[in-house]
Amino acid sequence: MTRPDMYQIAAYEGEPLNLDEIQYMPEDYIENVKKHINIDMVDAALEDFQHIIKSDKLDLTVLAAVDKYYDRKKIAELIKESDPKDFSNSYVVTVCEFGAMLGYLFKQIDGFDWLYSHPYFHSIIVHKNTGFGITVFDWAIKKFSEYGVDDGFVEKFNAALAGVNGEWEEDEDKND
Repeated sequence: MTRPDMYQIAAYEGEPLNLDEIQYMPEDYIENVKKHINIDMVDAALEDFQHIIKSDKLDLTVLAAVDKYYDRKKIAELIKESDPKDFSNSYVVTVCEFGAMLGYLFKQIDGFDWLYSHPYFHSIIVHKNTGFGITVFDWAIKKFSEYGVDDGFVEKFNAALAGVNGEWEEDEDKND
């Protein structure tokens, strides 16, 4: 079961969050997860997605290309070639790299950072000023399943930014 795409985390009390203060994992574990997500997985995603689009960095152009490449047919092929007993199979790796790429892209925008968890793919991106948590690894699971394959992830990324910035509320007020 996946979590909502975005929600206000319980630790938010109307003031900007200090994510270091609310990290609940032991410091040595957090350091390992930070390296794994922010360096190892981001580098792996960039390398593994080169067959889709040549790029020296992850950006929205890469996100759009990877999103377009993995249509229903490609996802079905990925699932078929992946051994469900092997945690490092192509499907799991691709899903996790897609989630890490989403997190990396959010983290490039001021105010966003990781709230790390165990296992690492339960980590979320949090906007410190609003307390909104974005479940990027759940987004990836949805992308690579029937539920979200056609979501359009550049648009979804931009919609999440709009929501964090309160633009949804303004749009809803205009409709009243």
